[in-house]
Amino acid sequence: MDELVYVVAAPFKRSGAASISVRDFDFSLSFDLKWISPQQASALRELATGSGLLSEEAGLLSPTFDPSTITIPRDFHPSGDLLKKTLLIDKMLQYIAVCSNLELREIVAKVNQFQEQLSEMIDLEVAAFLVGKELGCNMDVFYEQVQQKLSTG
Repeated sequence: MDELVYVVAAPFKRSGAASISVRDFDFSLSFDLKWISPQQASALRELATGSGLLSEEAGLLSPTFDPSTITIPRDFHPSGDLLKKTLLIDKMLQYIAVCSNLELREIVAKVNQFQEQLSEMIDLEVAAFLVGKELGCNMDVFYEQVQQKLSTG
């Protein structure tokens, strides 16, 4: 089972709710489970949304799968590899925000919109890379990292 699915399922399994607020999702991962920092939780949420595992409507997150069918191993903890992937998108979004003088939420919206326009056929990092280029940012610093992520899946 994909560890990102475990991470996404955990807050919903803990709450027993079909949807939870963005704040509650991040809080659950950071403070309840103590798996990751709040910044990493936010980045993981963006990754999960970009990967199609979460949907957001009116500030509420809902999984696109049934969390009750997921059995999270008792000793599960997200691996460093998952966090490294997450940190790449976080770094890219922060960089684009600084480079373009736009707010981070605007960048996230542009990246999500770009990905949706392509029927979510590209990874979130690729969408961020292309949006950054479109906004005039020098994205060369991320090229190898994005390429490596694509080649390792």
